[in-house]
Amino acid sequence: MNRWLSSASAAFLGISLLVSGCGNQPAKSALAPLVKTQIIGEESNQGERAFSGTVHGYYESPLAFEIGGRILQRYVQAGQRVSAGDPLFRIDAKDAQEQVSSAQGALSAAQAQYQLAQTTMARYEALHRENAVSDLTMDQTRNSYEVARAQMDQAQAALARTQNNLGFTVLRADRDGLIGSTLYEEGQVVSAGTPVVEIVDDSKKDVYISLPEKQYSQYSVGMPCTVTFWAAPGITVSGVVREIAASPNSTTGTYDTKITLQDPPDSVVVGMTASVHFGDAAQDRVFVPLTAMAGQSGNPSVWVVRDGKVHLTAVTTGEYGKDTVEILSGLRKGDCIVTAGSQSLSDGEEVRL
Repeated sequence: MNRWLSSASAAFLGISLLVSGCGNQPAKSALAPLVKTQIIGEESNQGERAFSGTVHGYYESPLAFEIGGRILQRYVQAGQRVSAGDPLFRIDAKDAQEQVSSAQGALSAAQAQYQLAQTTMARYEALHRENAVSDLTMDQTRNSYEVARAQMDQAQAALARTQNNLGFTVLRADRDGLIGSTLYEEGQVVSAGTPVVEIVDDSKKDVYISLPEKQYSQYSVGMPCTVTFWAAPGITVSGVVREIAASPNSTTGTYDTKITLQDPPDSVVVGMTASVHFGDAAQDRVFVPLTAMAGQSGNPSVWVVRDGKVHLTAVTTGEYGKDTVEILSGLRKGDCIVTAGSQSLSDGEEVRL
């Protein structure tokens, strides 16, 4: 009986110690601050490096008539190749021709008035020299002459404008290229300044892509890349960032970006689907959230987690984005940094991840 009681007591004591030990562990862990972390160099940190896009011409020019009218003839179709100066569309010239005729009549009348004023002034000047007319009359005659000359000049300018407008009834290509699209048909009425056709200059080619807001600051004009094409899997072309929009697209919320292709083969044509890949130049740049910065003015630093403890590490910062900052030195690939929960940390303190 005593042996049984002794064994039971020992078992109870062991269980008590075990329970006591398990109870203390969570209490100790609960004292360690809980933080959110990020690994430098992970895919989630560096972001996607391939972007889908479409091949475009280096220049894409929407062309419009400088005067309005009814379209009488369309000379081109989408996809047709044209040269600078080729006619594209023609509108009704009847109104423009009538304006020319009217301006010619107005000029003839103004010229007649000018000639009369010129003859009158010459006669009055002779009479004025003989004191046959007063100074006031002479001044009025000179004024009439100047008015007649100004009216003739205005009539000549009006005729030149109407003649130019007559030439504007034919819309011509402003450069060599392809017809990208035609927006009007014969018989439709078009207003001055409304685009009716687009010319694509495909002597050089771009790929249009969209950069997400979070990755916008990681790219810059002049950055190299490589481009592949869905319809031509064996072709890889070098490219360079030509243009990045300064503000996001109001529809997509992304930043429109143009990549210029360098010496693409003839098999790469406008409209192809492309994939733009950024290499080491983009991947080697390290960006961290602004929330990871533990110090700013003159002393930028971040908390680095090693063996469950945090260590304040000085860094050198580069370009600042909307919610990220580039780290030029102080961190290396594989470092685990604190991105949230660092408000009351101290160097060497244990943390929970």
